[in-house]
Amino acid sequence: ADHVRVAVVGAHLTGMPLNFQLTTGNAVWVEETRTASNYRLFALLDGPIKKPGLLRGDSGAAIVVELWDIPLARFGEFVAEIPAPLGIGSLTLADGRVVKGFICEPAALTQALEITEFGGWRGWLASQGSK
Repeated sequence: ADHVRVAVVGAHLTGMPLNFQLTTGNAVWVEETRTASNYRLFALLDGPIKKPGLLRGDSGAAIVVELWDIPLARFGEFVAEIPAPLGIGSLTLADGRVVKGFICEPAALTQALEITEFGGWRGWLASQGSK
């Protein structure tokens, strides 16, 4: 009751550019897991930091995510830092759990690159030869 469990999929993953927003907010890493198999992952290439967009659909794949427990008192501050077209919604994990996590407005994905086949953000970045 004193935290919100949040699934992160890209720039907030351990070692990624925005992970500090979790660690400086006293969030605690819980585990790496996967979404249910009906998610699609996209690379949003606009902006100073590459970010993924996650979309639930009728088909897709299980996408690697990290679960973090964010203190309830810091959750609003964390969400306020999330720029459009990203947001926080409910994600279903492969084991059936439902947690809060990053989602993306579908309209933003018309110009994005679909990267579902890589199974996660790190997989796609590795294919690009970058971190």
